[in-house]
Amino acid sequence: GERETLAVMLGEYDSRGTQGYELTTKFFDWFIKKFNSRFSIDGPTRAGKDIELSSIFPDFNGSYPCDFVIRDSKNKLLLAVGFARYDSTRGGSQSDDRTGGNANKVEKARRFCTDTDKNFKIIFISDGPGLTHNDTWNESLILDGSWGGRVRVCTLKTAEYGLSEEWLLN
Repeated sequence: GERETLAVMLGEYDSRGTQGYELTTKFFDWFIKKFNSRFSIDGPTRAGKDIELSSIFPDFNGSYPCDFVIRDSKNKLLLAVGFARYDSTRGGSQSDDRTGGNANKVEKARRFCTDTDKNFKIIFISDGPGLTHNDTWNESLILDGSWGGRVRVCTLKTAEYGLSEEWLLN
């Protein structure tokens, strides 16, 4: 009845975000292990304040919260900004919101880089059963490699193949 439904909804909300925190933590651990000290990665691995692009580039106008940033350890140059999302139950309009939001992030970055001669890449780490929704998967495939190859969409498992030193530096 109604009580059971309410209990399920409250229980689901209670653990909301924990899978995303686990995803970010695992990605950071993998990244640090793979690239050792060649690149640095910063951002909250659990709950915490996102990194606004305007804190890196004061001439960026508007809100652009990033889950992580990757820099060249040698010269501290920003190489990539990233977003980590765990989709547990995406589909329909929720999926459209997520993939449309990701495409909007790419467009905002592209416009900023074109206008200012800045240069960085975008990484979307996506995981979870929500990726199995046909629309979500297809939109992710379209986004991957867009903006002249500056965008990567990876899961934890495919990051090994999609994120390389060569890609980050070129």
